[in-house]
Amino acid sequence: MTNKTMDTINTLLNSFHENWHLPILELVNAAWRDRTPEAMLCASKQTEQGIDALEQLERAIALLMRSQNSTVTEHEVWKVIDEWTELACSLKYVSQELSELAIEIAEEYAIT
Repeated sequence: MTNKTMDTINTLLNSFHENWHLPILELVNAAWRDRTPEAMLCASKQTEQGIDALEQLERAIALLMRSQNSTVTEHEVWKVIDEWTELACSLKYVSQELSELAIEIAEEYAIT
């Protein structure tokens, strides 16, 4: 029997990765490469929106796993938690990197 709950959760996680996580990483790389306030601001805004989207994803996954029809195993729960945690840690790291970049850009542009 197919576990439709896990199929849905995996689809949601993959969708977040493709539609939010990878584009954020690309924007952050561009911000470091270009070192302009505009590129940094664009990456920062996208990261902030990505964090909001990840919080929504967490709530959606929790609701799916708590549903009465869910047949998710303990192993699957831990797998989902691990994957979500990796995404959250990545976005936290990206936020820290952008903060460092903002300071460097401010120094380069002599903004005090």
